[in-house]
Amino acid sequence: MRIHVVGSTSYNVEDLLSALIELYRGDFYPPHYYIIYDLLYEPESTEITVKLTRGLEVESYVLTWRYRRGGAIHVWGDSGLELLRNTPLDTAKPHILELYSSEEETIERASSILQSKGFKNIEVKWFHDMTCTEESFKPSTNEQVAVRLKPSHAEAFVEYARREEMEITIEEARGKLAKRTYYGVFVDGKLVSAGAVCARLPELGLICDVYTREEYRRRGYATAVTSAATRRVVSSGATAFLCVEEGNEEAIRIYRKLGYSILRTRPWIIAKPSTALDQ
Repeated sequence: MRIHVVGSTSYNVEDLLSALIELYRGDFYPPHYYIIYDLLYEPESTEITVKLTRGLEVESYVLTWRYRRGGAIHVWGDSGLELLRNTPLDTAKPHILELYSSEEETIERASSILQSKGFKNIEVKWFHDMTCTEESFKPSTNEQVAVRLKPSHAEAFVEYARREEMEITIEEARGKLAKRTYYGVFVDGKLVSAGAVCARLPELGLICDVYTREEYRRRGYATAVTSAATRRVVSSGATAFLCVEEGNEEAIRIYRKLGYSILRTRPWIIAKPSTALDQ
């Protein structure tokens, strides 16, 4: 993990880690969740720029997680956008910037900074953060059709994932299935629906990658895989957390049925490279 610190020259690594952990203890939801998780499990893909006060408290930060096809950025704090301005980004790849402020001025400033870095296609979307606890969880009666996926299911997963922006190799599929806890539904030997616990700490588990092939929808399969993944998280006393785009009423209905409720709604800025026609 690459860490850049501004605002203080008197800190040491222990001070910085203590300050980050203190943030997480005060609020274990994203974005603070991602800093602790990435520090433990994704250090090779993560870069953090942190602004410290003179008292060695975290004032703002930018967390950037880079993967082969793009990047995810989390901006937090009053000075977060100024830190973003000095954060290097690969503008040849798409990035998702998640904001934790809904102010129009903040959204406009963030979009402007991304444009100044060279991104030509900027789109703002709104997402609900939804949570479910052991007490609120209402498991699906169809959950038993979902099975735990293992690296041995890699070929079926690759074939299932061959849809827009989901082309992966056998090696990548094996890695995903080994690292994340996936559940899937098979019909006639074909993987038709899947969902995962994509990251987990004792307090919170993130549910992700819920998708069902279009021709197999409305059969309860997405509900089954989400239920299995949610049970995996909440059975230990942790809170399950997921993000869903505002307006995706079918998915929201499924999550509410399982006991999820909306925690907050916030903007994501989708930044894509210029196309050949733009150049």
